[in-house]
Amino acid sequence: MDRDTRADGIREGREPRSGGANLLVFLALLPLDALAGGYAWLAVGIGGWADAHNGVEATVPAMELMASCGVPAAAGLALCRGRYRGAAVAQSVLTAALMTWLLSSYG
Repeated sequence: MDRDTRADGIREGREPRSGGANLLVFLALLPLDALAGGYAWLAVGIGGWADAHNGVEATVPAMELMASCGVPAAAGLALCRGRYRGAAVAQSVLTAALMTWLLSSYG
């Protein structure tokens, strides 16, 4: 008998992980988030400084932002696959907050 099937033949759904497990996974991923966010902040800051120093209108470093925010987004998708839905939601909120904050300086 399949472990995911009840006695009457109906397949059981995969339940999400506990809140404590979600919290531990989220806390374990904070250094990765800090590295990705730091890289994005550095890319935006250096790009803006260079544009201002050269007298050019500042442009958004889109590739750097997509790469640095893609890392937490990919981690969130992997967490969703591993049934860590609470940690995945936190990852997506962090990614959205990071993108909003970094793009706010460009109007």
